[in-house]
Amino acid sequence: MLPFDNLEGYRDAEAYDALNDLDETMEGKFFLDLSNLSGGPVLDVACGTGRLTIPLAQQGHDTTGIDITYEMLEAAKRKAAELNVSINWVHADARQFELGRTYRFIYTTGNSFQHFLDRESVDGLLRSIHRHLDQNGVFAFETRNPILSRLAVDDESERDSGSWEDKEGFQCSSTYLRKYDHRNQLEFYKFTNRRWKAGTDVTVTEENFALRYFYPQELESLLYYNGFTLEEMYGNFDKSVFQADSPLMVCVCRKR
Repeated sequence: MLPFDNLEGYRDAEAYDALNDLDETMEGKFFLDLSNLSGGPVLDVACGTGRLTIPLAQQGHDTTGIDITYEMLEAAKRKAAELNVSINWVHADARQFELGRTYRFIYTTGNSFQHFLDRESVDGLLRSIHRHLDQNGVFAFETRNPILSRLAVDDESERDSGSWEDKEGFQCSSTYLRKYDHRNQLEFYKFTNRRWKAGTDVTVTEENFALRYFYPQELESLLYYNGFTLEEMYGNFDKSVFQADSPLMVCVCRKR
């Protein structure tokens, strides 16, 4: 058990959207192409604020988005309503959900896979997805490649993670420190968030955050023992060949 709420950083949906634009030329195209090939219906697991759910629905796909964080889901609903896009939004835990139907295409993106920090959580996620995947359907996701030369560096330097202006006109910025737990394959972050307006004091808040890393053979085994065949592993959303220095492991799976 973590000594902090690992979802705390997702309570501010506005800040999330300000710092996490959808790369339509790579990420968006990758999942849109797969959804077009697979056909609907489509399920977005850990959909967040709908950064990809909404564009897929705009393309005419019968789309469902589930997320455990109420604030993110409410933001997604507002955005879809403003665009007059019909999506089935479900507040649910990805490790144990039941929607009563199967899907031709299921995906999770935004490195959401790394939020399942232990084997029980990963198994719960994969079993839930397997149960909802059509027999001829496709499951796709990505996770960061665990490049040890980067993970092993535990320096004390504070790094910038972005700045934005919120809806009340306050300037906001965020920095972070990081360290890596090799035994548990967890990367820990400590974010320091600052919020101010001209003539006002700076308000400072802190958030802790953890991500799990998976190695290629470990990942393939986890998928296999939960009923999947890993058909493709790319090094990025452009379908480049996976190599030691690839930023991602982009996986395309089917039921076995």
